[in-house]
Amino acid sequence: MVDAALIVRRSRTISGCILFFYVFTHLLNHSLGLISLDTMEQGRAIFLRFWRHDVLFYVLYGALSIHFLLGVYALARRRSFRMSRKEWIRNSCAVLIPFFLASHLSVTLWGSRFLGLNDSYAFMIISTYIFDPFGYIILGLMLMLVWTHGSIGIIGLIEFREFYSKRRGLFQGLILGLPLIAYGGYIRASIELSEASQSNPITILELISNSNFTAEIGEKIVSLSDLLQFLVYPILLSLFVAFYFIRNLLEKRFNSIQVQYTDGTNINVSRGSSLLEASHKAGRYHESVCGGRGRCTTCRVRVTSSLGELPKPNKIEQSVINRLNFDQSLRLACQLRPETDIEINPLIKLVNHDKQNLRFSNQENLSGIEKETVIMFCDLRGFTRLSDGKMPFDVVFILNKYFKLVTDAVEENKGRIDKFIGDGVMAIFDKDTTISKNCKNALKGAAMITTYLNELNDELSTDDIEPLRLGIGIHSGNAIIGKMGYGEASTDTAIGDTVNVASRLEQLTKDYSCQLMFSSIVAENAELDKTKLNSVKTKIRGKKDYLEAFYCGSADEAIKAL
Repeated sequence: MVDAALIVRRSRTISGCILFFYVFTHLLNHSLGLISLDTMEQGRAIFLRFWRHDVLFYVLYGALSIHFLLGVYALARRRSFRMSRKEWIRNSCAVLIPFFLASHLSVTLWGSRFLGLNDSYAFMIISTYIFDPFGYIILGLMLMLVWTHGSIGIIGLIEFREFYSKRRGLFQGLILGLPLIAYGGYIRASIELSEASQSNPITILELISNSNFTAEIGEKIVSLSDLLQFLVYPILLSLFVAFYFIRNLLEKRFNSIQVQYTDGTNINVSRGSSLLEASHKAGRYHESVCGGRGRCTTCRVRVTSSLGELPKPNKIEQSVINRLNFDQSLRLACQLRPETDIEINPLIKLVNHDKQNLRFSNQENLSGIEKETVIMFCDLRGFTRLSDGKMPFDVVFILNKYFKLVTDAVEENKGRIDKFIGDGVMAIFDKDTTISKNCKNALKGAAMITTYLNELNDELSTDDIEPLRLGIGIHSGNAIIGKMGYGEASTDTAIGDTVNVASRLEQLTKDYSCQLMFSSIVAENAELDKTKLNSVKTKIRGKKDYLEAFYCGSADEAIKAL
């Protein structure tokens, strides 16, 4: 079944990425003006050979058309304009861009593609910096609007990804620096051409002649630009505003539903509004870390009224429900658009000082980031029986010895201890540059734990203490890494399916009487020789499919397969 919401989101994302890449390369070309105008023109030749290729030309302007239409559609769907500051900036830029873009496209698209104009950098500088300084300002404003709109969209797409988290400074420097460098390149080239024209006035005439510019072409370009900017744009903007107010008036009168909150608040909203928009309209604080794009669950609500009349989840919401195994009453407020009266209970409720703290806290710590990582669980076997008959201080002494050796082994192999759970330990390996190296580090850490444990057992044997035994489980995959807890009790940790599988593999070492069990994903990432390992397909609680895993009687056996 076709899911319109998913198609719309992916189409906006793909078209937006194409346009952002175009603008990025265009600004890089501008930046070459810092060297010279000739270098700028040479870069333009490469730029045009790529972007004005017959196929890529239609890809680019197809992406522009799709992104524009879907942007209009997204704004038209909104029932409330209560938005975060970032959303206001992005959407305001989106509304203003067509006005400024119209004059630019009149030259670079209409003029060059259909009127035979050679829109070289020299010609653009003559038509703005030298003959029309106001047009120069317009170009600067357009650059700022387009780059701001695109940057907010791209950062929203990658801000919770591992590569962005590791290189945040680089990305932010690029976003702030590239438009300044590009504008500086354009100014530098403009000054160079201006100085050349002063020493040789014929230069301007030669450049205009080489551009194939005529009074007739200029008149056509100006006419189209004025038509788009001062007639078409105001009409479209007026029609949109009229549509919004007329629709709201009609829906309020004939097509509204009531959203009731469990604290007694009631709000009438247009049928088809999302529950997140309903909360915004009511002036309620409703958490939504991802901005209402279905990429988190902080806006989730429990529906306390009849579930039978709810619309089915779209694919965006359904993927979250499947992943987290939500029951039918749990829905995402940003995706659920009820058609009938509904009663809900938002599950993340904040008091006033918490709201203030969240506004100024680090967003990564607040919501976590999704990254590919390696999780290890290590647990002592039969320690409860071992501790019977011993003094509590002796038990603590042995445990601390064990915790120290595990910590040393993990940290020596570029891992970090996440938490101690009774006589168990959870560790994360994510400090190396690739997932392959992190998997190898985890296996080496497991082998080192075995070595250190044998040394500890030798030490304890003099006290007639039964040798300590343990089980280790390792799995690799995506997990949410972030600060969990509150106040001084908050710590960095990992949650998600990868953690659950690693824990389950550690428990399965009991069933297979082995010391180490790790998933096939770890084996593949670590580039192990699987022929040297014992494999098994095992059922993991909560998983429909069987998981292929490898087990070793002693953890150091895995190292021999490296």
